[in-house]
Amino acid sequence: MSDSFAVAAVTDTLRAILQGAVGRQVPGAVVTARPPDEVTADRPTAALNVFLYRASVDGSWRNLDPVGTRPGESGRPALPLVLHYLLTPYASGEAQESTAQRILGAAMLALHDHAVLGPEEVRRAAPFSDLHLQSEAVRITPVAVSTDDISKLWTAFQSQYRTSVAYEARIVLIDSSLPGRAPLPVLARGDQDRGPEAAANTAGPLPTLTGMTPGTVRPGDELTVTGTRFDEGDALLLRLTHPLLGGPVDVAPREATAAEREAAATKAHFELPGDLAAGTWSAAVLLSADDGSQQATRALPLGVAPRLAGPLPLEEEREADGSVRLEVRCEPPVHPGQRVQLIVGELPLGPLDAFASTTDRLRFRWPDARPGRHALRLRVDDVESLPAVDATGRPEFPTDAVVVVA
Repeated sequence: MSDSFAVAAVTDTLRAILQGAVGRQVPGAVVTARPPDEVTADRPTAALNVFLYRASVDGSWRNLDPVGTRPGESGRPALPLVLHYLLTPYASGEAQESTAQRILGAAMLALHDHAVLGPEEVRRAAPFSDLHLQSEAVRITPVAVSTDDISKLWTAFQSQYRTSVAYEARIVLIDSSLPGRAPLPVLARGDQDRGPEAAANTAGPLPTLTGMTPGTVRPGDELTVTGTRFDEGDALLLRLTHPLLGGPVDVAPREATAAEREAAATKAHFELPGDLAAGTWSAAVLLSADDGSQQATRALPLGVAPRLAGPLPLEEEREADGSVRLEVRCEPPVHPGQRVQLIVGELPLGPLDAFASTTDRLRFRWPDARPGRHALRLRVDDVESLPAVDATGRPEFPTDAVVVVA
């Protein structure tokens, strides 16, 4: 998502791209962003004016559920904007029309070659905005404008008509300023925490992966996978892949006990690496034969939970404006591009700073903080930190994962 500076960031990025292209074709030409009635044709240098004449809301994106919310949580969807630009060349001198057409051709070619604004282009041109972190790319598309609409536009501009071309930038997603709500999860259902169970016979001629226990783990935990025909290969591995961090990470099974070897066809046990990044991984069982052939089962999602590290609990005082700044350590460290939230009580907070490298220290700002003792939860790519377990094996909220606001 982006902040409210995203509109200006798109304009500045377009100016940077067009300045490089126009400057090469017409030395001395500059790219401006002014209303057409303020641009004069008798300027000493050639110019291309990029004017944002309209901003509209995309109805289909506005009706989508907020990104990153889970069942039972509430949040406001992002403000989805479509930006409409008018590109107009200006030149002076005897060959002003020829120069203006050269400028227009260079600009159209530049936007044809840069139909998608890349994150690095946006970050360099507009470091004041976090538009480069938006998951959805901003696409630049030419728009056909009728003669009647062109006439109405230039009449509204109160300026003499000049040859121009229209483009739209879609989509710019601006985060809502209203906080969402993330209620505390249910830790147990019933005395034995068991719900209804239903299972179908999925046994077939090929190895299959049917489940993993637990479904959400911490780095270094033991994972038990269940399925069929695990004993048909000469070697068995658990292959983990991540959509952002890549992979694969191959994990060999730990040494099985005598009882576990009897169930080797349907069950395998793995000890996960201690440095496995938090987030949602894809897990599949890979069977290898001595002749080099390999066979993989379908992949299932595996959540690797982050953990709030010390010093905890946090004790903070409110600032003059009523806000509180929180700094926490997380294990394992988070990577650039991962979505991070700190949930204080029922309020999800986004990080205060965008992190450009792997880090285990995160800062958050809690506006209008309420005095009292509030539980803390850390969420990385929709995977939340796990509750603690008491002496009887029942889950409970960690007593130190809190912030006390004076």
